[in-house]
Amino acid sequence: MAEVLDKKMIRQIFRDAHRHQRIGEIIRRFSSNKDDIRQKALDEIDLSSCRNVLELGCAFGAFTEALKGKLHPQAKITGLDILPEYEPFFLEACRRAGYEGVFSAGGVEQIYVYPARSFDLIICSYALYFFPDIIADIARILKTEGIFITITHSECDMRELVEITKNVLEKNKLLTTDQTLPIENIVGKFSSQNGGEMLAEHFADVRSVDFKNTLIFPQHEIDYLLEYFHFKKSFFLTEKLLDKQDIIEQILREIKNSAREHNWVSMCKDDTIFIAAQPHAAKEKP
Repeated sequence: MAEVLDKKMIRQIFRDAHRHQRIGEIIRRFSSNKDDIRQKALDEIDLSSCRNVLELGCAFGAFTEALKGKLHPQAKITGLDILPEYEPFFLEACRRAGYEGVFSAGGVEQIYVYPARSFDLIICSYALYFFPDIIADIARILKTEGIFITITHSECDMRELVEITKNVLEKNKLLTTDQTLPIENIVGKFSSQNGGEMLAEHFADVRSVDFKNTLIFPQHEIDYLLEYFHFKKSFFLTEKLLDKQDIIEQILREIKNSAREHNWVSMCKDDTIFIAAQPHAAKEKP
């Protein structure tokens, strides 16, 4: 099961912006760490001279909104995503942040045509593992004194839910012990563990800040975890298994059983903030 989500599947999962926002609210509600990771990523960084800003995989602009009061008053923020449904949400986030906003649903691949040294600041939260091959171009289009800030998951992300899913699939002879789930393949492409090394190939200065967190769902509120799983199930099951309702029901039953046994279910949600500066010499696209 070495599947990684393609763009079609990503569109299907995230198209409902309101539902996506609700899942974010569930994560915040049941997090042991109540700090705002995006605000933490921006702490102690002087961005007051940044005028031209790019958010990659912007969705509804949560990271952009965290920039309120931190940029040059005349800053302009460009958001790139593959879902046109997020445009009004992103532009509203720009308005609340107090900056001019531009949105494009043409995908992050648009950065390939941007001239070198175009942006003062580039941000990306929980998305770079979908397109790690663009890191070289992020460095190319960032100004010499610019900053790239990205937030990503640890490889332990949702480990408990991963193990429950694997156990069910193995019992049904749908997975061998050496196979991985889509979520493991996705996060593994740019994670807390390998992100620093990947960025260091293109930036002379790479810093990291760990953000330890656990989601804790008490037994009497386990329905929120079930809702979370339904939203994320394409990260755990391949496309052909998503039609097997009996498998999904078994996974949900195992989650409930675990909650009854321990009075709660906890999940690892450790993340890392990477702050990259001093991009290597840009080579303009031919």
